[in-house]
Amino acid sequence: MNTLRSIAIALLLLTLPAMLRAEDSEPALTPAGEEILWRSPEKGLDMAKLAYSENKEGEFSRRLVIRVLRFDTEQYDFCLFSSRWEGQSVPTMREWAASKTLTAAINASMYLKDGQTSTGYMRSGERTNNGRIVSRYGAFFVAGPRESGLPRAAVLDRSVDDWQNLLPKYDIVVQNFRLMGPDGLQIWPERGPEHAIAAIAEDMNGRILFLHCSDPASVHDFVEALNAHKDLNLNSAMYVEGGSEASLLLSLPGEFHLWNGMSPASYMFSSRGDAIPLPNVLGVVRRQESRR
Repeated sequence: MNTLRSIAIALLLLTLPAMLRAEDSEPALTPAGEEILWRSPEKGLDMAKLAYSENKEGEFSRRLVIRVLRFDTEQYDFCLFSSRWEGQSVPTMREWAASKTLTAAINASMYLKDGQTSTGYMRSGERTNNGRIVSRYGAFFVAGPRESGLPRAAVLDRSVDDWQNLLPKYDIVVQNFRLMGPDGLQIWPERGPEHAIAAIAEDMNGRILFLHCSDPASVHDFVEALNAHKDLNLNSAMYVEGGSEASLLLSLPGEFHLWNGMSPASYMFSSRGDAIPLPNVLGVVRRQESRR
């Protein structure tokens, strides 16, 4: 037992300096209801760290923290990668970012037990990971328009958007659960399972947001937290992954962040998330570095 404790302490001491440097470069925490404190490390890229306190009857108050990366689609392109198309072993998020020289990355979608197939429709150009439209999934992320005049990227709400007409007009399509209804309408049950959450959203100005909550939360509470920060000005949002696999990465010159979903093992060994293979990721690159 003493040996295991010594190993855990040694690992913590080794990772603590890097953890502190990453924390120092993050934006200040914005409580719910206050103006969001954005940090802009590069043109067209904004970062925020949002707080939301739950006060439920008969329970201890708990604070959720949501990290946000916001991208101007005139400055950044979105790329979809799948280990099925790469013909190699399944990389971790860090390995995907290094091999593809990504500025940022997030889970593209949940995946089936085969470890590669997305649970919903997924396509990049002529390459298809899953060609089946899932009836219970209410959102699509699209990017790479094939016609002029279309948004460079968007999150489509199946209940209001002409998705059947729009999907063939984009190179990249990923399907998953709709996170909220129009105007932030709550559509998730209050007492749902709790886990880390990764999501993608579009705001009213057409910017794309990557969202990540490391600590366990129900999707209902995650949506409540987003709605408590009206300055996000969200138009639509899509859930992409939950649990330990939920990951968000940012890689800039002199600055690196990798946020993973926390689990009991994660709290003891902070590098746990680095070891999780992720078969499908959505990457971000500056437009001149596009992988098209």
